[in-house]
Amino acid sequence: MFKSKKIVAALAVTVGLATGIGMSTPANTSANSNVLLASVDWVKSQLSPVNSRISQLEQTVQSQQTQINALKEKIDNGDVGSGDVTPALPSTVYTINDNVTIHSGATRQYKVVATKSHGSSLKVIDKYTTSMGLWYRVELSSTVKGWIYSGDVSTTKQSNPAPTQVVTKSDVHLRAGATTNYTIKTTIPGGTTLKYIQSFKNTLGETWYNVEMSNGDRGWIISSLAEVR
Repeated sequence: MFKSKKIVAALAVTVGLATGIGMSTPANTSANSNVLLASVDWVKSQLSPVNSRISQLEQTVQSQQTQINALKEKIDNGDVGSGDVTPALPSTVYTINDNVTIHSGATRQYKVVATKSHGSSLKVIDKYTTSMGLWYRVELSSTVKGWIYSGDVSTTKQSNPAPTQVVTKSDVHLRAGATTNYTIKTTIPGGTTLKYIQSFKNTLGETWYNVEMSNGDRGWIISSLAEVR
């Protein structure tokens, strides 16, 4: 009988706290009230770390939004540096060398799927940076795609194509270096077409052409005896 009275008293306290209605309860219900208050304190203690975590997340989101807004403002004002954003993928690239190879993968070790001449335009669909540098994935046709090294192309079309050939005007010595002090490797007949590599002006003011013969042998010839094309 006494146990039933305690249960009724506890329920009365609970209902009174929940509804705000004042009720007269026996004195022996104070223990039950303490238990209920302790439970409320326990719930609050569990919610406190959660509330703290939510507050931290809100601060982080606000900080990130501030950074995003600042970057958008820089972009709108044209103040974005090269390190601020990833460079956009070019829609087209143009070969700047002759006999440029396109490979099945993003290194020269992959199979050659096509060879392009100087000034060829290629549609870019992707890019990939390897330890050797940047490569572009290009579309050769609706069914054939490949990878080309960025050093073999330009993102802008050249109005004046770079020279690709050297034609000798008369017999000329092919030397190991860009002065007459270097040894003669061979003598090239006049009218011979050679692959152009680069030009060099020595300390005497002479311009020499670095060329490649049909057999793959390379050397230097003086510019006065040849013409670039």
